[in-house]
Amino acid sequence: MLNLQSISIATLLFGLSATQALADSRYDYAKVIKVDPVYQYTSVKQPVQQCYPVKKTVSYNNAHQRAQSTIAGAVIGGVIGNVIGDNRGSTITGAVIGGAIGSQAQGPQYSTSVTQHCETVYQTSKKVRKIKGYNVKYRYQGAAYETFMQSHPGNTVKVKVKGSPRRH
Repeated sequence: MLNLQSISIATLLFGLSATQALADSRYDYAKVIKVDPVYQYTSVKQPVQQCYPVKKTVSYNNAHQRAQSTIAGAVIGGVIGNVIGDNRGSTITGAVIGGAIGSQAQGPQYSTSVTQHCETVYQTSKKVRKIKGYNVKYRYQGAAYETFMQSHPGNTVKVKVKGSPRRH
């Protein structure tokens, strides 16, 4: 079984080795050979107002004009009934029939109006090219490497070097 002293020694040794590994890490600079931008395309939607005419027809009964048509039809029907029948019954019958015809002849009135209806729609107007980052090729100690970076690196790129430098 492990005791507390053994665990403490193991933890201390692990901590020392981790500290040594961090001490062995250092940074250097490598020469940038090539930088290529990486593009991302996005669509831009623009609001556009579209308008078009709307035709609306409404029917209505004009009571005043309808009454005039009924009276005119009754008068004309009464005159015709009197001429044809030459008695009071024919005159009344002609007036009733003429009034009914006059009432129906007027019929409903229609009114048409045109209004403008507008609405906003979104149309894809163009695609925009945006730089997402850079593919960077660099050379360090004679070997070529590639990486992706969010920003342009310039002429050099910082690289992490493990181990201590050797002295000749």
